[in-house]
Amino acid sequence: MITHAFIISMIVLFIHACSWKGMIFEGIKNIIKPEGHLYKPIYGCPICMTPYYGTIIYLLFFRLSFADWLLTIGTAAGISVLCVLLIDIKDGIFKPRE
Repeated sequence: MITHAFIISMIVLFIHACSWKGMIFEGIKNIIKPEGHLYKPIYGCPICMTPYYGTIIYLLFFRLSFADWLLTIGTAAGISVLCVLLIDIKDGIFKPRE
């Protein structure tokens, strides 16, 4: 389960990072503006993205049981929280160049 959660969390973080400035899916911000709450589960927040993308990934690749799905997605969301904290710490220490 931990391995599945880690895999899901890293895939979600990858999808999120692909929408950063200069990345391949940056253009999605022109279609779904980064305002309100709609953009968060689509590309704006790895924590918010995990239940949606994680469920799709889980059903495609693992499909073990309802209890395992619930624990795996919850663990993946927790790992996403840690990743977001690390990104925020990095952004606070190393200011992005403009």
